[in-house]
Amino acid sequence: MHCVCRQDLLNTALGHAARAVSSRAVGEMLKGLLLECRDGALTVTGNDLEMGIVAVVPADVLTAGAVVLDARMVCEMVRRAPGGDVEISVNERYMAHIQCGASVFDVTALPSENYPVLPEVSGLRSLTLPQAVLKRLLGMTLFSVSEAETRHIHTGVLFDAEPERLTLVALDGHRLALSHVGREGEGEPFSAVLPAVSLRELERMLESDEEARVTLHIGARHVLVDLTGLTLITRVMEGEFFKYKTGIPKTGTFTAVLDIKPLISALERVGLLITEKLKNPVRLVFGDGKLTVNCQTALGRAQDDVPCECADELEIGFNHRYLLDALRRMEGERFRFETSGPISPCLMLPESDEDTLFMVLPVRLSANP
Repeated sequence: MHCVCRQDLLNTALGHAARAVSSRAVGEMLKGLLLECRDGALTVTGNDLEMGIVAVVPADVLTAGAVVLDARMVCEMVRRAPGGDVEISVNERYMAHIQCGASVFDVTALPSENYPVLPEVSGLRSLTLPQAVLKRLLGMTLFSVSEAETRHIHTGVLFDAEPERLTLVALDGHRLALSHVGREGEGEPFSAVLPAVSLRELERMLESDEEARVTLHIGARHVLVDLTGLTLITRVMEGEFFKYKTGIPKTGTFTAVLDIKPLISALERVGLLITEKLKNPVRLVFGDGKLTVNCQTALGRAQDDVPCECADELEIGFNHRYLLDALRRMEGERFRFETSGPISPCLMLPESDEDTLFMVLPVRLSANP
């Protein structure tokens, strides 16, 4: 093979594809990237058998062909190149010659025949939406994904597509995040759970441009995500996901309205006494037009007050990090806090975003703070 392409475009393509190469891969093939040049383009593929990423860049193809190059090595070679055009040629002995300006490398390549083939996505159902919208939905939910393999299905995010809207749901047993958006047209309903590790890579690939589109092709066992010049393929997870439509309380008997930023600041200040070894909960005490946030650990005691609107009194405890994770992702200035008691699930509802909700389970408090 022999081709020439721009260094900046190739560097971006290699960076994307390399995210699908596992640092724990066994065997030289899985540590490599597949480079294929034909029909005026260079295609770069990474595949760790769980996720595949394919990036395509325009190229001047002098001789069509395909080889595998060590991912870390070729990425660093191109990233550190002086700029301009990169020329890649491979001879019959699989010696790759990579040149960019005065920078020249001659390295060993591998034949492409044994590189793992990406799965075909069959039984397609499709969903198209703006990249910025999907990026926002992922940002609102991915942080709540479980890291525990004991409930493997919850290490992914549920994509629940109804005829008129798409809902994303993630949870870890202590908190839940849900966000939805209206669908373009009347698409076929489907439900699929996709691995969080793949979705985090997709989130990095998505643009914030409202004009850019992304299409998800959903098959029985895999999903193909199509962006312009960029493709991600990941598996569909198996198992029964949490039935969120019946598991989320409709409303609570206690309601409070608070400003988001002051509460974030108060939780951050009180949380200074909480460490990995001292994971004491924070106490939220509602009443008299204010919320008192306090915490006591072996390091000492901290207390802070923020204004709030509430008609009743309530004392309830939380892991402060779960509250902060939700608050930091809220848009607008205020949110509504709803619960039915000190041991009932709590809803956190941004006032300016009716399409998003967060649910956090409280911590049972001891009698004395």
